Amino acid sequence: MMHDVPYCKAVGALNWAALATCPDITFAVVTVACFAADPGPAHWEAVKQIFCYLLGTCNLWLTYGEVSSPLEGYADADGSIAED
Repeated sequence: MMHDVPYCKAVGALNWAALATCPDITFAVVTVACFAADPGPAHWEAVKQIFCYLLGTCNLWLTYGEVSSPLEGYADADGSIAED
């Protein structure tokens, strides 16, 4: 029954989303990934629920300060190596 379900591919996609854009799903993704070797129907339902959560939050984002202010970043990139 579960042999036709793309469970590992779905968990891999969720893992990428958790690492790249949505750290709020990390715990759930790690939990379903533990069952990648032998998933059951309940695990597949959990994976689908995580995708539904992502679909429901796709229009949400964080803003810091004023919405119209540009993002500024600074780096110390002089190329020197610190010596002890």
